[in-house]
Amino acid sequence: MILSTADFHSAVWTNKQYLAAELAPHMPVTYIESFGLRRPQAHVSDVRRIINRFRRRDSNTESTTPDGISVVKPIIVPYHDNALARQLNRRLVARIGIPHQAQVLWTFSPLTYGLDEGFDHVVYHSVDLIHEQPLMPRSAILDAERRMLDRADVVIASSIGVRDHLVRLGRVDTQLWQNVADVTVFLRDGTERTPRAVFAGNLTPSKVDFSLIRAVADAGVDVVLAGPLSIDGTNARRDIDQLLAHRHVDYVGNLATGSLADLFSTCQVGLIPYQINDYTAGVFPLKVFEYLASGMSVVSTRLPSMSTTTPPDVLLSDPHDFASTVVSQIVDTELRSEDVQRRHALATANSWTRRGREARDLLEELTS
Repeated sequence: MILSTADFHSAVWTNKQYLAAELAPHMPVTYIESFGLRRPQAHVSDVRRIINRFRRRDSNTESTTPDGISVVKPIIVPYHDNALARQLNRRLVARIGIPHQAQVLWTFSPLTYGLDEGFDHVVYHSVDLIHEQPLMPRSAILDAERRMLDRADVVIASSIGVRDHLVRLGRVDTQLWQNVADVTVFLRDGTERTPRAVFAGNLTPSKVDFSLIRAVADAGVDVVLAGPLSIDGTNARRDIDQLLAHRHVDYVGNLATGSLADLFSTCQVGLIPYQINDYTAGVFPLKVFEYLASGMSVVSTRLPSMSTTTPPDVLLSDPHDFASTVVSQIVDTELRSEDVQRRHALATANSWTRRGREARDLLEELTS
């Protein structure tokens, strides 16, 4: 059973959905959607999400859920820093049926409301410093995380920053599984590209530095943006609208994976224009290997999790040099075939195919 911090059919897939998809061909997977850790806001997206939680899955949603995965939409009161809400949530979570054959809870959330008590083994997989995200119940998350670190058989971190945090809390045996990607869909052999850059991901000011994208566009580089707008509850509509109005910026919305791969295959540089803050100190973007799989070079800000293990073909840049670094990677002619092949090889070594095998080996070890 997987306890996620994201809905299965969310706009952008991350570790949680990919892990479920890798395990499902080999074993039945129950995927419990997010407990809604972030405090909801009076935004259309939050209202829509709450309504959806109370609705039955429609046939279209069911048809896009891979075979072997059963999705559970838990009913939770999303005010986790409130004692009464926590008491009610524990009762609500107790109603979640645990399949009789399930021995392991693989949780991406430290806050389980006692769900872990029904399992022989627990894997805690921390992929973010979620307590540093906006509108999160910081104290409740950290208290739950300390308890989870005592409870879990295995603790996994997705970045050096997250691992260091968990080690400071006392789990010195935390394993480092840096983010990987579903690279097979992004592998492209074509070297003829449009001289432009691309960023794909959640366009939110808590993570993305819009000024860096604007600087690249101001330098005359065409930039394509793909992804949802501020789905984390932050409200920066004015800043986003100003950026999207730039003559060198093209916003294509949130694309399905195949369409995103097609877009990447036409670009030369993948952008990771992330803010450097307490939250991104624990981020290792899986899009690094998606970009590389498509044959692009990558320009990123100096994220702590990447500074000590920078993959080849990934250029780290300070904010004042970000635009010029991108310009240096834009060429008027086609990309060199040897560069594309080298990036393919690097991405393939960091794929979900390999990570899926590691996850299955870990589960077999726990249950044997």
